Amino acid sequence: MSKANIVLNHGTLAVSGQLSRHSVAHIKNSEYVNWFAHGAVNVDLSKVNKADTAGLAWLFYLLEQAANHSCQLSFSNIPEKLTKLITLSGVDGLLPITCD
Repeated sequence: MSKANIVLNHGTLAVSGQLSRHSVAHIKNSEYVNWFAHGAVNVDLSKVNKADTAGLAWLFYLLEQAANHSCQLSFSNIPEKLTKLITLSGVDGLLPITCD
């Protein structure tokens, strides 16, 4: 079964594994409150090995949840395949991506 592992450590939300329709469906809504209790959080996607359009939609959902909790959210270390999906989906520039 595909799975996304998510760990918050010192303002960085490290995501690893798969961001797919199967994995994002298992992420509990109650976790968002803990993730976005900080003023700013960076989502590190360097260890994501697979992502589909549902995973991309989840990133936008994260952005919405962070705003609901008055948390500034940014994304870093976007894997090449996810970058291509962002481009193909026509959502370039809509996610706050930081360059490392």
